[in-house]
Amino acid sequence: MKKIWALCMWEIKMVFSNRRNYLVMFAMPLVFTLLFGHLLTTDEEPVQRVLVVDQDQSMLSSSFVTAMVEDQRLFQVEQESKTVALSQLKEKTTPVVLTIDKGFEEEMNAKIPVLSLQRVPEFTGSEVLTEFIANKLAETRIQAVASKEWSKLTGENWETMFTKLRDDAKEATVSKKTTLEINQHSQDSLSRSASGFSIMFLMISVLSVTGTILEARTNGVWQRLMIMPASRTEIAVGYLLSFFLIGWIQFGVLILTTHFLFDVSWGNPFYLLILLSALILAIVGLGLLIATTVKTIEQQSMLSNLLVISTCMIAGVYWPLEIEPVFMQKMAEFLPQTWAMRGIEEIANGSTFFAILDNVGILLLFGCVFLLLGIRKIKF
Repeated sequence: MKKIWALCMWEIKMVFSNRRNYLVMFAMPLVFTLLFGHLLTTDEEPVQRVLVVDQDQSMLSSSFVTAMVEDQRLFQVEQESKTVALSQLKEKTTPVVLTIDKGFEEEMNAKIPVLSLQRVPEFTGSEVLTEFIANKLAETRIQAVASKEWSKLTGENWETMFTKLRDDAKEATVSKKTTLEINQHSQDSLSRSASGFSIMFLMISVLSVTGTILEARTNGVWQRLMIMPASRTEIAVGYLLSFFLIGWIQFGVLILTTHFLFDVSWGNPFYLLILLSALILAIVGLGLLIATTVKTIEQQSMLSNLLVISTCMIAGVYWPLEIEPVFMQKMAEFLPQTWAMRGIEEIANGSTFFAILDNVGILLLFGCVFLLLGIRKIKF
C-alpha cells in the first residue's frame, strides 16, 4: 500500500507543480460558468409567436384557442383574422399561422380534427408546436365528449358541464405549472453552466493527466518503474488512484468555489459524492483507454479534445438536451456526461437517493467497461 500511495502522491505533486494546469482545472471553468451562465439567463423565457385564425367561431373552437393563448410557456399564441394573419406570415413578422376550418365543432364529435398549419421556412419548432397543438386538441375533445355524455344522462345542456370541466382543467394546469417552476428554480442557467462546464473541464484535465503514461514511456520513467520493487498491479493502481484523486480535487474545488462565489446550490453532498465518484471513475477509465490506444502524446491530446468537445455538445453540457434534434437526444443516452448532468440536476432539485441510482449505476458501468479495456491494453 505504501508503494501505491507513494506513486500516487508523486503523480499528484507533478500535476500541481505545473502552474498552467491551474488555468484549465480551475480558472477556465469559473470564467465559462460566469459568462455563459449570465448570457443564458433571461428575465423572460423566449417564446415564438403563433397566430390563430378561427373560422368556425364555435364554443369548442373558442375554448381550444383560449387554452393555447393562456399557456404561454412555449408559444405566444394570438388570435387574428385570416387577412391579417396571412399578411404577417408573408412579411415574416410571425413564423406560423394556424387555421381552424369551419365544421370544427361537428368534427370533434367523431374524431380530432386536422388543422391547417402554415409556416415560414426558417421556423424550427414544428415538432414542438405540433405536439403542443395535439395536446390542446385532445384536452378539448375529452372535455367535449364527457360533457355530451353527461348531457345525455341528465338532459341538461352540455355546454354547462363543458364550461365546468374547462375551468377545473385550467386550475389544475396553473397548479402544475407553479409546482414545475418551484422544482426547476434550483437548477437555473447559472447552476446548469456550473455543472456542465465543471464536467467538461474535468474531462479535459483527467484525459490530459492520463497522458502521463505515454510521457513516462517516452522519457524512460516507465522503464525505471519496471525495475522498482513494485508489482505491475501496484504501479497500475497507483496511477489510477492519482488520476481519480486529481479529478476529485478539481471538482471539489469547483463545487466550493461556485457555491460561495455564484451561490450555486449543488444539493445533498453525500449523494453528490457518490455520483461524482462514479463519473470520475468513468472519465479515468476513458482516459486510460485512450492513453493505451494511441502512440504519441500529440495523438492522445488531439483525440481527447475531439471526444470531449463533441460528446459534451451532444450530451447537453452547453445547453438543455431538450432543444437538440431527436437523433442527437438518442445518441446522448450512450454518453456518460448525459447521465451525470441528469444526476446532478436530480440532486440539486432535492430528489431522493433512489432517484439517482440509475445514473450512478450507468456511470459505474461506463467506468468498468473503460477500465477493463484500458488495463488490458497496458503494455508493461
